[in-house]
Amino acid sequence: MAQHLPPDAPVASLTDCAHIRMHLDAFADGELTAFDAHDHPLTELVGAHLRVCEPCARLEHALQSLRAALHALGRREQVTERASDALRRRVAQLLASR
Repeated sequence: MAQHLPPDAPVASLTDCAHIRMHLDAFADGELTAFDAHDHPLTELVGAHLRVCEPCARLEHALQSLRAALHALGRREQVTERASDALRRRVAQLLASR
């Protein structure tokens, strides 16, 4: 369900770094569904802000890098878990064959 900002939210605040940064996590995850008071998707406003604001763009890049690192860690954990399961099965087989 889409979220809306209050109708009396000042339009100028939509480009403020503090306001944009409140939405960066959802933006970086592709989950930003909010709209401004004029039914403009915040994804467009955040994207436009990131194109002109280097500090916010760096922060968004850092969030993307963190997200990628967490995904890689998750994949590595899955591989390790599968390897551990396979090792346990192999040890059990070896012990059973004695």
